[in-house]
Amino acid sequence: WWEGTTCQFCWQLYGLPAGIVISSAGKRCVAHLLESVLALATCGIGYLIWSLIIFGNGQTPGKQLMGMRVVSIATATRASWGTMFLREFLAKLAIGLFLGWLVLPFFWLLWDKNKQQLWDKMLDTVVVDDPSSLVGSVSPAARGYAQPQLPYQQYQLPQPGPHQPDPYAPPQTRYAQPGAYQPPQGSLSRPSGARVCRTCGYENSESRQSCKSCRVPL
Repeated sequence: WWEGTTCQFCWQLYGLPAGIVISSAGKRCVAHLLESVLALATCGIGYLIWSLIIFGNGQTPGKQLMGMRVVSIATATRASWGTMFLREFLAKLAIGLFLGWLVLPFFWLLWDKNKQQLWDKMLDTVVVDDPSSLVGSVSPAARGYAQPQLPYQQYQLPQPGPHQPDPYAPPQTRYAQPGAYQPPQGSLSRPSGARVCRTCGYENSESRQSCKSCRVPL
């Protein structure tokens, strides 16, 4: 049930906007009848000119009037002008010449899982309903890569509440904790007569001739 390129329940074509479904066999039959009437009414000349103008939209005159479009399965885009020319004038002609006597090839879409005709199989195309022209000439993947990037936003750290401690503040020393020992205020004065070693900074008594710590003469 899920081996095709469309949902076998709603006939939505994968990779295209919602609402782009495979055209039914009855609708395609009506489009063929319209094209036959247009070709007879214009002696084939007007139909040919009309077709060559709208092939770039992946449509034929009958499909344009019915809101249908030929889509390339590989790229999920409307069929190009060249693909439509090959489909309408070469693929259909070749199948008609070599397999037309079997008649069955013209009804291939009735049992095909993607409702494709043999010329659709040859060119990897499928016919969909697209009355609002949602299928473009650029694939959805390419449109996604072309989207502009969002501007860079610098990340900001959350701010603490009015009664919450700041989790990013440096840890406090034990002297700043409530109830801990507080050092005496003011600068500590050096005892009078102390001799400071110029090498290690040790404070020696006035009577020493050498540093008690590093033994260097004072």
